[in-house]
Amino acid sequence: MRVLSFCALLALALAGCAGDTSLLGGDKVLASSTHDAAAAARLISAYRVSRGLSPVTVDSKLNEAAEYQARVVAAAGSLSHGNFASRMDKFGVMGYAAENLSAGSDTVDGAIGRWKASPGHNVNLLMPEARKIGLARADANNRYGRYWALVLGQ
Repeated sequence: MRVLSFCALLALALAGCAGDTSLLGGDKVLASSTHDAAAAARLISAYRVSRGLSPVTVDSKLNEAAEYQARVVAAAGSLSHGNFASRMDKFGVMGYAAENLSAGSDTVDGAIGRWKASPGHNVNLLMPEARKIGLARADANNRYGRYWALVLGQ
């Protein structure tokens, strides 16, 4: 009986922490930032315009969504989109949206270069509906060191 009560309390405590990235990876995630988002918007816009598409601008909601996911994947030490649709709902992102993740690149230029070279990620960069982006990086004390998340939306 006592074990069952403890398990029930533990499950409730863990459920309450499920959305809190500050508990993910504790000492693994050293820092996160959205400071490179403007540079990413310039690079992605130039790439899109060269292909006849509209430029993109930085959006604070998309930055929040990107930073959340950058911290999650940095804490895990591996890339996963998880439940992307649910996460977009959580951050109030409506309409067309896509996400690119990368690990190991030291610079925003490097991350975007990897995405351009990857057919699936490149499709997201050139998504005709995209008008806004959010970009974040998280630095971690693990295998790849630096993790990037890009969210594109309408």
